[in-house]
Amino acid sequence: MNVLNYLLVKETIWDQLKEEVQDVLDMFADFFLMIKEVTYDVIANYIGTDITNLLLIAIGVIGVMIICISVINK
Repeated sequence: MNVLNYLLVKETIWDQLKEEVQDVLDMFADFFLMIKEVTYDVIANYIGTDITNLLLIAIGVIGVMIICISVINK
């Protein structure tokens, strides 16, 4: 049955694979956009974008420092 569909539509497996990968990437983009709207946009509205960006950078630096400390201590 699949062979008949391929012959009728003339769509290759590569085209189907590209379409599926694009759908997965679109779902990830929508998911992270939703997280951004719920967290970053709300915080930015309350305290401003500059301070929010500085807080995110500080949290990232602290995370990298904790990882480095744990690697060094082992």
